[in-house]
Amino acid sequence: MQNKWRTVLLTISGGIVLFLIGLVIFTGVKQNRNLSFNHQPIRVVSSLDSYGEMAQAVLGKQGEVKSVMTDPNVDPHDFEPTANTAKLYQNATVTISNGGGYDTWSERFTKANHQAHAINLADLYDYHDGDNEHYWYEPDVVTRLTNQLVQTYSRIEPSQRQYFEKNARAYQRKAQKIETLRAELKAELAGKGVLTTEPVFDHQLSGLGVKMLDPAFAQAIDDGNDPTPTAMSDWQKAVKQHQAVVVINNKQTSSRLVKQALNEAKQAGVPIVNVTETMPKDTTYIDWQYDQLKQLQKAVQS
Repeated sequence: MQNKWRTVLLTISGGIVLFLIGLVIFTGVKQNRNLSFNHQPIRVVSSLDSYGEMAQAVLGKQGEVKSVMTDPNVDPHDFEPTANTAKLYQNATVTISNGGGYDTWSERFTKANHQAHAINLADLYDYHDGDNEHYWYEPDVVTRLTNQLVQTYSRIEPSQRQYFEKNARAYQRKAQKIETLRAELKAELAGKGVLTTEPVFDHQLSGLGVKMLDPAFAQAIDDGNDPTPTAMSDWQKAVKQHQAVVVINNKQTSSRLVKQALNEAKQAGVPIVNVTETMPKDTTYIDWQYDQLKQLQKAVQS
């Protein structure tokens, strides 16, 4: 009889233990579900799709990124934001602006959202009035921006810092092919003369150690003005005397004097490499930068 009761008690005790284990598991699962439910995804808005790509690479599955300027056929200087653009910034957790007067609308919308964590490339590069604001062409922009994104995201989700750091390192490794090609080009181009129709590509060229010829011509075109007779004369001299080994042309903008200058370069046998201010469709930032540098390498080796 005692053995029977002992068996019953053991069965009841075992059942209670199993019940308690199940209760603990259920409670833990429920808490995890509640945590997942309460977790707010990080919402990032970037003025430029180049920065937006880097932002998404670091963010991964912890939120989403919306880039505003994604049409390569629209001149960024002529871009007009809409009410939907303002709404994106209003709901953003993080905003990314180029700064330096390039996207003043993005900076304005960011200031209106007092809760947003703002990243401004001009601040990262200590911008001063008159500086070249085309920061996506800076040789170290991938490292500088992705590292800043890790810091910003981690302030919002501290528990995910290692995840953000891992994503940043993975993207930086992908961009390493640009660094490798840039090192090759620097060995080939350092100290050699280069002409440009606009200063869009100048940060990239500065990293290669080239000698910038006739910057007054490029700056006048960038400002929407006609180059002075002196600037035109300096251009003609540089191509006719082969002081320039290559011409970098922003193919997204042109004018009568730019066409004239390019024709003079062609007649003198100076190769022309076309670049763009905005990222083309159906490509990535890394491939875009690599392809343009590869074209430059082919031109100077021909």
